[in-house]
Amino acid sequence: MPTTSRQLRLAQLWLAKARVDLGSGKLILKAKDPDTEPWVSAFHAQQAAEKAMKALLVANSIQPPQIHSLVALRAMLPPGTELGVSHERLTILTDFAVAVRYVPEISQSEDPTWTDAESAIAAAQAIVDAVDQQLRGR
Repeated sequence: MPTTSRQLRLAQLWLAKARVDLGSGKLILKAKDPDTEPWVSAFHAQQAAEKAMKALLVANSIQPPQIHSLVALRAMLPPGTELGVSHERLTILTDFAVAVRYVPEISQSEDPTWTDAESAIAAAQAIVDAVDQQLRGR
């Protein structure tokens, strides 16, 4: 089914918001200000990836659900949709959606490091780029 101009415009709005999150994550990563922590950059990376994927859902006439799971969002996309990242990467990025924003229990894993945040930003960039490419092709 072809994308309507309204769907394409909504998808572009989603992607614009994804770019803002990606830019915020990059700024935090670059600054490494002592008053911030790497989890903030990783969180924005996840948000960028989520919004970019929701842009692609909208472009494919699929109402995006109010969820943060990138794996679940990926499963809703048409077969063969390329996002430029592995299933494992989507799983790791998904973890940065909620858990990192709260104080963990002692038994839970540590917050992401600056290296983890850098990897998250790179994955989000790949997803945003892939979605941008696909939207331009419509």
